[in-house]
Amino acid sequence: MVIRPPALILPLNLFLACCLFVGCGQSENTALNEGSPEDAFFNELLEQPQEASATGKSTAQQQQQPKIRLGRPQAAPEAVPSESAAQIQQVAANTDIFRRPQGERLQLNLQVGDRFPLIKTVRQGLIQESSSNPLAAETALQLTLAITVEEVSADGIQLGVRYSRVIYEHDIDGRRLRYDSMKQQDNVPWEAIPYAGMINNGFSFRLNPDNTIQDLIGYKEFLERCVARVPMERRETLLSELSNRFGDDGVANFIDDSIGLLPYDGTVDTENAAMVMQGDIWTRERRLMHPIPVYLKSTCTLTDIDSETARIEITGRIASGEATSMDGNGRLRVSSGRSLGHCIVDRRTGLPTEVELTRHLTIQASTADGEAVTQRKTVLTTIRTFPESAAQTVQN
Repeated sequence: MVIRPPALILPLNLFLACCLFVGCGQSENTALNEGSPEDAFFNELLEQPQEASATGKSTAQQQQQPKIRLGRPQAAPEAVPSESAAQIQQVAANTDIFRRPQGERLQLNLQVGDRFPLIKTVRQGLIQESSSNPLAAETALQLTLAITVEEVSADGIQLGVRYSRVIYEHDIDGRRLRYDSMKQQDNVPWEAIPYAGMINNGFSFRLNPDNTIQDLIGYKEFLERCVARVPMERRETLLSELSNRFGDDGVANFIDDSIGLLPYDGTVDTENAAMVMQGDIWTRERRLMHPIPVYLKSTCTLTDIDSETARIEITGRIASGEATSMDGNGRLRVSSGRSLGHCIVDRRTGLPTEVELTRHLTIQASTADGEAVTQRKTVLTTIRTFPESAAQTVQN
């Protein structure tokens, strides 16, 4: 439900200071020597979360209607004064206010053929605090893609994704790599092969009315095309790595970081499910499976809305968790995590046109021989969307 605060509330900055949210990422780099500390470190840096679910249902504050107490008179009723009748009318009018939809609708408003180019950038930094094996690494991934509306129906929207450019770079303790798909068609580094296969490649997915993923269409074939240039004897291994690196959550992360931030109140009828007012609050919660199973909860606050744009502030935190590492040679414990960001929504299309999220994660890693290290991870995600209507696309 969407929670609607009373007229007298704490200042927004005090509320936001009490809320935290987090996210993390995963991928693997096979270019490093197998079994080395740097290899394990780099794999941890690039891990993308695998989601068991991506829910986005909102919650609404129950509002009490005025109670009118009826009684049976013991004697002949007296004439009701005119002012009492006016009071009754006022109570009825106030009661009707509770019943009528309030606020403005904030939801997707797309038509078949609409197209919106998008640039998503993810910058990750990882510092390992260890007296014997300190390490530092940074990665940056920039994806340029276009999303096209393929189908619109009462039970959801089908969108098609097609990638046009990938820029990937990393600096692992001084070892640098940069790949730009527009400049390097040949001699692609091994670490960048999956990204190179994304160019002019894509898939489709369907969204539920609550902006969660209903179905993926052609995603397996998309992954297979990504590794089509890899020798057959290595293709199966890389395909497995690619699935772990992107996974279904690769799509879910894009949705959760953009369209999935839109409000939806599943406790009311669909006509009013996206009705909001400035100051409304809703939450998102999902389970991340990697690097270890943890629950991620974010709080969204509508801080501003007008006829052109709406601004959503996002805060939240990730619950602690502990499990055996993916290689089985130690344990990982997420001790704390938080996030802070914002999202600007275009009211005409309902699309988030600007998203910026900064996430911080503290991980305690222990090896099989008992050595323990602390890793601090920061992930900065930015998304820029440029909506185009079907009419604009035809004119261009």
